This record gives sequence, C-alpha cells and structure tokens, in this order.
Amino acid sequence: MKRSTKTFALTTCAAAFLAACQTTTSEALTAPVAAQESETIAPEVVPIHPRALVSRFDRSSRIPDHVSEPVGPMAEVHTYAGSLEPRKLYLIEANPEKGFHWPYFLFLPETIPVGSSVLVQPNNDGMVGAPFATHRYWAGIETEQLFIDYGRHLGTPVLMPVFPRPLVEGPNRNLYIHALTRAAMTVDDPRYARPDIQLIAMLDDALEKLSRDDTDLRDDALFWGFSAAGDFVTRMATLHPNRVRAVAAGGVGGLPILPFEEFENEQLTFPVGVGDLEEIGARFQPELLKHTPYLLFHGSIDENDSVKEPPFTCEGYGSDSYSCEQSLWVNSVFGSSGPNRVRKTASVFEAFGMKDFNYLILPGVEHTIPDAMEVVIREFYACVLADGTGCAASAEVPR
Repeated sequence: MKRSTKTFALTTCAAAFLAACQTTTSEALTAPVAAQESETIAPEVVPIHPRALVSRFDRSSRIPDHVSEPVGPMAEVHTYAGSLEPRKLYLIEANPEKGFHWPYFLFLPETIPVGSSVLVQPNNDGMVGAPFATHRYWAGIETEQLFIDYGRHLGTPVLMPVFPRPLVEGPNRNLYIHALTRAAMTVDDPRYARPDIQLIAMLDDALEKLSRDDTDLRDDALFWGFSAAGDFVTRMATLHPNRVRAVAAGGVGGLPILPFEEFENEQLTFPVGVGDLEEIGARFQPELLKHTPYLLFHGSIDENDSVKEPPFTCEGYGSDSYSCEQSLWVNSVFGSSGPNRVRKTASVFEAFGMKDFNYLILPGVEHTIPDAMEVVIREFYACVLADGTGCAASAEVPR
C-alpha cells in the first residue's frame, strides 16, 4: 500500500437533495500518525506503527486491503468532547452500557442537508486474529476513504465500526464478525455477541451526538459493503430493514441472504435464508424489506467465493462462512461460482417482490470496485436521499 497524501474539494452535488452541499476546499485530511494508541501494547508486540503489525502477523501473505484508493497514513484521530466538527476523524470509544463493546469511527462533511442519513460501512480488513490495533488502524484508513468516495459527495456523515476478527479453535477456524456469519450471530461472549445490534447501538449513539449539534438526520442509515462487508450489509438489511434506508453491496461471498424461509423444498437457514431467524433471536419483516432499495454488483470474473468449490465431502469440512450442507445446496441450486449465481439470485428477489432491486454483472471485472462503479453507487445513494423512485432499478453497468 503506497503512502500518499491527498487534497480534495467538497464537490458540487447533483440531484435536488444535494443542492444544499457547498463547494469548499479543505486542507489535506491525512496527517502523519505519531501515537494513535491510547492503551498499552501487549508485551509480545513490538511498539511500532500499526501498519507494520500486519506483516508481523503473517509474513507469508500479502497485506489484505479493501481500500479502493489508499490515502494513508491514517488521518489524525480526535476524541469526542461534546461536539463534532466537519472534516475530522473521530474515534468514539466502546460503551458496553449503551450496547457496543467496540469503538467506531465517525467523519462529518462540511454541510449535512436536512433529512440526510448516516452512511455505514462495516470494517473488513481480512485479517484473522490480528492485534486489535491493526483492525483499528485499517478501519481509520477505510473511514477516511469512505468519506472521500461517498460522504463528501453526498453530504452524509460516515460511520465505521471497529469489530475484531478473533481466531478461535474448531473446524470453522474463526469468528467472522466482519461478514456477520451464523457464528457471529450465535456466539455467547457478550463482547462478540450480535454485532448487528451492536452496530445499531453505535448508530444510535452517533445520531444522539449529532443531534446535540442541531443536525437533523433520519434514524435509518445507508449501508455499503464489499466482499465480506457486502455479506454483512445484505444480512443487516434483512434482519433490520427498519434501520436500513438503502443498501449497496458488491462481491458478495456465496450469495446475498435470500428473503425466503424455504426454496425448492429446502428450509433456508441463516445466512442462506431466513428460515430459522427465531433460533438466533431475530425476526423477519418481509414487507419492510420489500421497500428497501437494493443495488448489488458482481464482477464477471470474480471467483472470490465463501462457498466451498466442489467437489468436496462433509468429512473434515471447514469454513468460516457456510456449513457443509449449506455449501452443497448453494452449489447444486445456484451454481458453483459467484458470477454464475447472479441471474438466478436476482430472479429470487424479484419473485419475492422487491420494489427497487438491481443486480449488475460487471464484464471483465475481478474482485474489485471499479472507479466507474463508485459513481453509479453515489448516484444511487443521491437518488435515495432525494426520495426518488426506482433508484436501484435505473442503475446501469458503467462503461
């Protein structure tokens, strides 16, 4: 990942909703990080820059990086002291009494139009069992990038949780909180339990802090995620459609959770479907979900898949995302690769009765987010924020 510093201007916003945005030039957001860590670093970890902890964690692998345009090092981090200022990166500390056991980052634009929403992206750095300082560092980088890519154009505050990805024993290998897997929904440890509800608690906390500054925001948020974070946000929309104003996701591993309890005579257990949500303490609200704008995309040569590729047997099977039975079923009914599943998945959502849904296939694209697709996503969100109709359905594959 290259170290670079960028300067940008808050752009003139398109669409009626964005008329309130003003064009101002900001100073460079990024600043060298001297000492971002507030707590003592564990003795076994050499106290060096958190970025270096990645290579110390696993020297044999490349640095997992889901940031589309890295702008590191991380911006200067500010502590919340009763008010929030624009163009500053705030780290809001964990508050178990309010329902969240992990911190979150918050970044504000210069101007927030009335009736806007917070834009939420779950953190997703791909590192299993990494020191928490590393998760926090990458979440800080990604939060600034989220603002650069979307928040500054839309006039939306951006929020990113800092969830860990702990390494655990057993055939599933880890607790994949970043993807909101079944293990993440059923774990007993209160620190890790129900990350979906913890994220809602973070959102409520942010809205309460923003309201102190007379900011008028809706309590339903825009959600965006790619790869594992795409899994997270589609599952979040299904579990909590009352808190999701719109969702955009790309490179979803396996397939987006299906809005059916049964399909082709098979009960669809979470996270394939909603057939057993009560067992994990959730409930399905189909009518609310049908009215949630959904924009999904997948690269035509994106073979990054959290469903195990056949042939395989359940003996010795291990996965961080799907059970053996779920993987076998997905492969047999929807196909054995992500691109092959798109059309049938789209037909399932259409049969369910989604009012505004689109699933785009991007020709020649691997497991990545093209710049042109970011433009499409921004236009989708701008349409939603302006209370437009057919915002997802009108999206087209970028040329």
